[in-house]
Amino acid sequence: MLTKIIYKNFRSNLKNYILFFLSNIVASMELFVFRGLKEIVLQIVKDTETAFLFRIDFTMALGMISVITIMLMAYAMIYYLKSRIRDYGLFIMMGMHKRMVFSLMLIEYVLGWVFSSILGLILGTGILYGIQFLLHKIAPLYFVRIVTADLNIYVYSIKFSIGIMIFTFFAVIVWIENHNLSSLIQAEEKIQKCPQKGYWTIAVIIGIILSVIAWFMFPSYEEVHYDAYFIWIIGGFLILTFGMGVLLEEIKKHEQFFYLKNVLQINQFSSKYQNNLMLLLMFFVIHFFALTYISTEISSLLPIEHYKAKNYPYDMLWMANTSEQKYIDSLADKTKITEIPMMRVTSVSRDQQIGISESYYNKLTGKTLHLKNKQIVVAMQDQNHPNRIVKDRTFQENYRIMYTGRYSDDKSEELHSIVVKGKRNENSAQSKRHLYKIKKMYTENVIGQYTTNRWSESLIIFSDKYFEKEYKRIEQTKNEPSKLILIKFNQGNKRNLWKEIRTYSTKHGTKIINDGNEQNIIYYTESFVKTQQTLLMFRLLSKVFILTALLLNSIFIMEIKVESEIPSYKKKQEFLRCMGMQKKERKALYLLEMQSVGMISLAAGIFMSVIHFIACLLRMEKAGEVNKWNFTKYWLVACLGYIALELLVQRGFALYITRKIEGELKDENKCIRS
Repeated sequence: MLTKIIYKNFRSNLKNYILFFLSNIVASMELFVFRGLKEIVLQIVKDTETAFLFRIDFTMALGMISVITIMLMAYAMIYYLKSRIRDYGLFIMMGMHKRMVFSLMLIEYVLGWVFSSILGLILGTGILYGIQFLLHKIAPLYFVRIVTADLNIYVYSIKFSIGIMIFTFFAVIVWIENHNLSSLIQAEEKIQKCPQKGYWTIAVIIGIILSVIAWFMFPSYEEVHYDAYFIWIIGGFLILTFGMGVLLEEIKKHEQFFYLKNVLQINQFSSKYQNNLMLLLMFFVIHFFALTYISTEISSLLPIEHYKAKNYPYDMLWMANTSEQKYIDSLADKTKITEIPMMRVTSVSRDQQIGISESYYNKLTGKTLHLKNKQIVVAMQDQNHPNRIVKDRTFQENYRIMYTGRYSDDKSEELHSIVVKGKRNENSAQSKRHLYKIKKMYTENVIGQYTTNRWSESLIIFSDKYFEKEYKRIEQTKNEPSKLILIKFNQGNKRNLWKEIRTYSTKHGTKIINDGNEQNIIYYTESFVKTQQTLLMFRLLSKVFILTALLLNSIFIMEIKVESEIPSYKKKQEFLRCMGMQKKERKALYLLEMQSVGMISLAAGIFMSVIHFIACLLRMEKAGEVNKWNFTKYWLVACLGYIALELLVQRGFALYITRKIEGELKDENKCIRS
């Protein structure tokens, strides 16, 4: 009997089921794809630095997609159960026990969830494989292999989905328990009142405080600045949700100025205020992430020609040791060589730098630094933004704690313990050995930028006395680079000589011991520049992919919203027509109402994006890496492009539904009287 009821319910509510199924399919698919990309990116990308940057992108995207997924699945279930609530009320009225009704609801919902989740995971697996396949085909040198999705990714997606399902289902059960039969059977929507209590103003103040906290967390390259995005979302939503309620009430109090002139438009939104909260949050999260993190990241990657070979002072950079001196001398007749004593220096972030003495730095640049004891100068190599002072405290901390020599797990753990124990432990003998006093930190382009960030391959300039002491130990240590060879090739034999030196270095030179933790010891400028341009292109495509996913989410949510509200719009259309409102006026009212939620959340997203943009400029200025004009130009293009597409989609949906509603009206003059 129960099976027949479920089957008949399914057939009679096919349209509602389809929307519910699609929501679950899309949610499961997106969750799986972004979780998968986050987990496998370190395996499929050859360059560890680029892989790490991809991982950050997909971690941020996974966080945002998770928030959207939770709300999308919850919204789909609430919509489905609301559309079925009258039937459930009738079952209870006809004598069916509430427990049986709840069992019926649970079976229906679980069956729908199981089938849609399985289909979502299958589609997600296909999309994840397809993304890897395309990347591997386009650039096999950088995307080295195709990885099968780990079982943990499936388990995570299923557990996450089950958690949302259970929470939403029981929330709806509690809601039903607190309503009487008549309210369940009534088909009409109840008018929902906006908040009128003073504590909503307190919630707005809390939202403002959270936004201010996020502002102060953001202008730094510390990992905590990623947390600022989520605090901004919470703060922004509190301001948007509770502030909108308070604003609507204030508007109604000033009847003579604004309310009476726009009474229909305001009431259309405020009458369903609480129903729109989840939609507001979903749209706000999408617009916030698209207009802040994604837009600024796209702007920082443009133009793709960040790296230009002509901006590099040398054709090749090679870190050799004393055993290779004979071969180095043999190159003097073929190339122009600058030879400098050097040592590897490893900072607390586990990245390696190039350490040289003050005297040799003077020979390279003509600058005199007057360093004493353990004073150092950090010269970050940057071909695009040279001669900028770096003030960011994260970089200060990274270069203040270091050890001389190539990467070592044990020594890196020592540095980590110094950071963990804090400043009160800095007077210990172990800490003093690794602590340096930074006299200056700035950007320049002396040897060339052979990194995509500010964490590695910087020049660390030591006082002559300290460098000499450390260099004696380094020079006698086997497999430690001790000579920095800067080479300028003759144009005719450039590539052949590069291959010759690379082959010699691979066979006889310093070997990379800790692969994945150590930087290269040899760089060919032309090859490095081409590689970085290619990887920048793929990083840009990853941002565009995430942006596209957000836009598609927005379109899908808009589709669910307008489809679920068509019956309500039809009733309203009949009422307004019978009240004598003209077709043109009705159309304008529908368009405004249908776009109101999207427009309000988009406006909030734009406002937050401006705040975020200013914070980005401040952060980049502290790091000495901002070209304000270029960054602003590309940021405006990215934001305006997204806003234009979003407005176009919203308008398109609103026009489609309006024509659908008005098109079903056969006789404009006929009015049904009840």
